[in-house]
Amino acid sequence: MKLLVALLFCAAALPAETTHIPKAPHPPKLDEFLADGEVPGFLRVTDFRQNRPADGKPATRQTTAWLAWDQQNFYAAFLCREEPGKVRARFSRREDIFSDDQVALYLDTFHDGQRTFSFYANPFGIQADSINTEGKEDDYSFDTVWKSEGRLTPDGFAVLMTIPFHSLRFSNSPQQTWGIGVARFIPARNEGDYWPYYTSRLEGFARQLATADGPENISPGRNLQFIPYTTFGSSHFLDAPDYAAPQFRQKNELRGGLDSKLVIHDAFTLDITLNPDFSQVETNDPRVTVNQRFEVFFPEKRPFFLDNAAYFQTPENLFFSRRIANPEYGVRLTGKAGGWLLGLLAIDDRAPGQLLAPDDPATGDHAVISVARVLREFRNQSTLGALFTDYRFAGNSESTFSLDTRLRLTSNLVFTGQAVRNQTRYSGSPLTSHGSIYHAQLAYSSLHFNAGSVFRSISPDFRSTLSYIPRVDIRQGEHNASWRWFPNRGILKAFGPIFNATEDWDHKGDLQDWLISSGVNFEFTGSTFVFAQRTEALEVFQGLRFRKHANGFGMSTELLKFVSVEATYGAGLGVNYDPAVGLPPFLASSKDANLHLIFRPTKKIKLDESYLFSHLSTLEKSIIAERYGPGAIFNNHLWRSNLNYQFTRELSFRAILDYNGILPNAPLINFERSKRFAAGLLFTWLLNPGTAVY
Repeated sequence: MKLLVALLFCAAALPAETTHIPKAPHPPKLDEFLADGEVPGFLRVTDFRQNRPADGKPATRQTTAWLAWDQQNFYAAFLCREEPGKVRARFSRREDIFSDDQVALYLDTFHDGQRTFSFYANPFGIQADSINTEGKEDDYSFDTVWKSEGRLTPDGFAVLMTIPFHSLRFSNSPQQTWGIGVARFIPARNEGDYWPYYTSRLEGFARQLATADGPENISPGRNLQFIPYTTFGSSHFLDAPDYAAPQFRQKNELRGGLDSKLVIHDAFTLDITLNPDFSQVETNDPRVTVNQRFEVFFPEKRPFFLDNAAYFQTPENLFFSRRIANPEYGVRLTGKAGGWLLGLLAIDDRAPGQLLAPDDPATGDHAVISVARVLREFRNQSTLGALFTDYRFAGNSESTFSLDTRLRLTSNLVFTGQAVRNQTRYSGSPLTSHGSIYHAQLAYSSLHFNAGSVFRSISPDFRSTLSYIPRVDIRQGEHNASWRWFPNRGILKAFGPIFNATEDWDHKGDLQDWLISSGVNFEFTGSTFVFAQRTEALEVFQGLRFRKHANGFGMSTELLKFVSVEATYGAGLGVNYDPAVGLPPFLASSKDANLHLIFRPTKKIKLDESYLFSHLSTLEKSIIAERYGPGAIFNNHLWRSNLNYQFTRELSFRAILDYNGILPNAPLINFERSKRFAAGLLFTWLLNPGTAVY
């Protein structure tokens, strides 16, 4: 009990490290840092300490970093020592470096402890970048223009980063004070080393960065960008309309548009798009969509919506941009002034009018969409925000208003809350419907113990086209807890138990579901992870109660340089949610498996193999088995083979082969048998984000 009280209420705060970043006398060259000595005009950093696996201990490998700036750029150089032949580095496409050795630079340019610009590079200088916001997942959709150079050395590697100020956002103060940090990651040792020392004993990352002054009288400039695009497509296909004989047709399409960007007062960005480029050069990852009770989530991949998407995020997903399918124009303003963060979006969507029957009066009409977000940030990494969304089409309108907050209660305990009100008006009707959502969450995080509880209430009448809310009429509680020990002896780096529980009621007070899951996780050297868990559950579906259970196992490893493996397997009892006509939903035996292999035979070749399997079969001695016989209800096989060859940092080739086979037992499930095979070839010349030929 005394230990628990200490964990909850006596978390110690680290003293903030302060430093001065000098002005570089000239633009640096990578060769200047290979001697590992003092470089005039640069701050030299050597005191790297581990965050994982041994929080607080000195790094096991020597790393030196140098930091400086001039009127145009911020510079970070790294010299990393490693045993010969132990460096992991591949010549890969941008952002595909996180299984490599790498270095990182973190800049909290507003010095508010809320978010950081993060820049990563592997030993060949291949880049990745993101924006990290406290309390949210890292946003790797952020892509900006910067330079990096990397080189393997006889005893490690060296990297030089050059970050133009026009690629950052910061206040217009003559004297800048930023949060700053650097890091090195060694996947073969599961090691992350940071300066200044970053500990998982405290919640939050940005507030543990060093306080640095130095940049003076700098500006990102006007930074006016125009990004025109053009797309040409040609297709040959078999057309089989209901009213005529099938015949082959040829279709050609030429499309063009323009994206533009303007930086206003250093910290605000105005984006204007006309007929935006939504060509799908990035494909969705394979996901099982057969026999799913709720809508399957697919993440956004289109550049216009990915840029600054975090500005519009709230605890409940009220703005899911994939609902906007085919816009013609859009305007977005995002930025920060003082402690205020602002996001405004106005856009249309041609898709709703294109999906209607030809004789519908609204055929060809556009939906009109507006989104506004205001957030106030406070010094203790707390926030208070509001979000408004409005969707109008064919005389119908939906308006949603939300208030949300994130409060840091202690150094380890954070509260998140949200209240949402929704109103829907229908064309030609005086009636309106109202819905609401309430969300409350407590999260505790520390080095060994992590726990959290979430309560949400979503009313039966909540309707919002723009949101991703897969289930309404629910009062739900979710709870989780985990403990980790760090023996750090031999190959075992960490292990510990995990626990999850969920219970759901409708607004009448009737129990809908409950789930209890417990298991154990192990972490070994070589980025090797193993888990096992047991789940017990009750589910109410269409008024029927189903008692379920499942056993799950999984592992992933990057122990070898040339191959990585990820595999999961689960078996138990599941529900047939879509039975054949005349049958009620019924309980069945369920199996799910996932295998993911990545082969890297050379530094330029990557072969990515994925296989997903989902299976449902009748239970022995069940009424269904007695009537229809034992056997499979359905099998679903998904396979993807993805070959990537990186000619240079800018030029790459990708070949994808996809197979999706749905094999149903027609008397038992309402699916059509299908086998689909697809192939795609893609050449990419990516000079930098925003300048590409596909």
